[in-house]
Amino acid sequence: MEEDQEWVKQVLGGDPHAFSHLVNKYKNRVCSLLVRMGNSPEDAEDFAQSAFVNAYKSLQQYDVSRPFSAWLNKIAINCCLQAWRRTEKHPSVPLQESKMAHTCEENPESFYLAIEKQTELFAVMEELASHYRIVLTLRYFEELSYQEIAETMQVPVTTVQVHLYRAKKKLRELMGKRGELHEMC
Repeated sequence: MEEDQEWVKQVLGGDPHAFSHLVNKYKNRVCSLLVRMGNSPEDAEDFAQSAFVNAYKSLQQYDVSRPFSAWLNKIAINCCLQAWRRTEKHPSVPLQESKMAHTCEENPESFYLAIEKQTELFAVMEELASHYRIVLTLRYFEELSYQEIAETMQVPVTTVQVHLYRAKKKLRELMGKRGELHEMC
């Protein structure tokens, strides 16, 4: 975090090239987050680029007492949500980007069962309100703590807890309480 603050200070001090260090450090994380939210890799790269441009333009507003990554994630999420609102389209999550597909056993049967469950999960997640989908993605795919999610979404930790509770409850309802989400919930 201190390293990020030093780069920010250099940019604000007149060295625009210092921002490239932050871009290089966070570009893969931001793209991964955006893909896991349901964007194609190409769209994720576009949203990430917009997020970095917006971050650069509003760097004076960055609160150095907060993690730079949380601030940047919030900007990236907002870029994505704005695009979704403009197009009224919420794309589906690509299977190959999900952690669930990578963590299953080497057994082909287990792999295909995991893919089947994953496909159903992502289809149901598309039906959730965007703030529920975002909080689930940040918690279970990005593995952020409640505090990190709260900082990213700029809401209290209790709001994160409520959103997660309600999102999981809604997922259970939509999945017909068949137990596919046992590992997640």
